[in-house]
Amino acid sequence: MSLIKNILEIIRGRLHFYLYVGGTPAVEIILRDREIVADIKNPILALELGLQQLGKGRKFDSYILKQVKAAGFKVKVKYKVLEFEL
Repeated sequence: MSLIKNILEIIRGRLHFYLYVGGTPAVEIILRDREIVADIKNPILALELGLQQLGKGRKFDSYILKQVKAAGFKVKVKYKVLEFEL
């Protein structure tokens, strides 16, 4: 098994946290069963958070997404009533 799959199996159903920008929640991350949901609370702050990460030379690696999906997890992005799977 891959390291990512092992980590997700250990923390599955036990992880729920917020990413804050300037003291205001931008994104809520929820791991439930075999699903990872990024619930956007403030789209402007979520965009700012993403731009900060790009400015630090970090980028989203599609390899990680592929490994998470190969482990049997669904990854979803949600904003109010709009929800889609990556």
